[in-house]
Amino acid sequence: MLTEKEIETIFAEQKDIKGIPGTKMENFAQDFKAFVNKLNSHKDILITNLYVGYPCTIGDKGWKSYVEKRLGFDLDIEIKSFYSQFSYISLRWINVNHPKFKGKKIKKFKLLDCTTKSTVDDDSGNAKNILITNGLELFNKNNSVVAQPEGYDLYYFNYSHFFAGQLVINVNKEKQETSLYIGDDYFADVKPLEIDFPSYMYKIIDLNDEIISDAAKD
Repeated sequence: MLTEKEIETIFAEQKDIKGIPGTKMENFAQDFKAFVNKLNSHKDILITNLYVGYPCTIGDKGWKSYVEKRLGFDLDIEIKSFYSQFSYISLRWINVNHPKFKGKKIKKFKLLDCTTKSTVDDDSGNAKNILITNGLELFNKNNSVVAQPEGYDLYYFNYSHFFAGQLVINVNKEKQETSLYIGDDYFADVKPLEIDFPSYMYKIIDLNDEIISDAAKD
């Protein structure tokens, strides 16, 4: 279990930080921190990895160069509001009652960025994750979905091992718009996200049975 001091240190860059005024994501930083505190205090849960990136400065030279220039138009304001609080999130936890861990020594917490695909799958899928891509790398070619379905231009946003699978952003430069999709079977099949971005983000930090379950992944 993490100490209060450890959590405060991890969220030091988010102290008193808010998103874009008037957006639904305006208070997400503090709401996400509250979720981490509840997850951390749950008797069956062990957080094994937690790392949050510094807030992006929306509109500065770096953001314009790495996000707006690559995208070719303005990013959705709610997504920008999120990134104005976190450049990325890397959170991984396990349920200690999972059969995989019976009689075994459980890994202790590490202050580690686990957003890469290799570390997502390092435990054969027995952990659950919220692994949100660095905003400055969001539209980098290296972040594009490898097996792109025809007619899509998809970029990874969240490697989530619960609630509907991984979330990606589809870019339509002709219409100058983005849309959100859920991917199944390594994105051989994609379907539109049926809720808006803020609803999705608050759903994945709702401490419900799916999140604390000892079932693997989904």
